[in-house]
Amino acid sequence: MGGSTKDAWDEVGESFAGVGRRLSERYKTLAEERTADAAEDARKLKEALRAVTDQLDRAFTSVGDTLRDPEAQSELHKAVGSLGDAITTTFSEVGERIRTRGKADGPPTPPDQPGQPSAS
Repeated sequence: MGGSTKDAWDEVGESFAGVGRRLSERYKTLAEERTADAAEDARKLKEALRAVTDQLDRAFTSVGDTLRDPEAQSELHKAVGSLGDAITTTFSEVGERIRTRGKADGPPTPPDQPGQPSAS
C-alpha cells in the first residue's frame, strides 16, 4: 500500500510539474511576443515623432524666413495697420451710435405704475 500511495503522489507531482512547465513556456512565449510588439511600437512612435519634428522645423523655418523678408515685413506691417484702423473705426462708430441714440430717444420713460393704465 505504501508503494502505491507513493506512486499516486509522485504522479500528482509530475502532473503539476508538467502543468507548471507549460505555464512557464507560455509565459516566456507571451513575454517574447509582447517585447517584439513593444519594440515595433517604439519604432513606429520614433518615426512619427521624427516626422512631426521635421514638419515643425519646416514650419518654423518658413515663418522665420518670411519674417526676415523685407517685402513680407512690409505686407505684415500694412496688414497690422489695417487691422488697427478697422478696430478704431468700429469702436468710433459704436461710440457714436451710443451717443446719438441717447440724445435721439430723450429721457427714458418710467415703467408702468401698478393701478395706472398702460400708455400703449
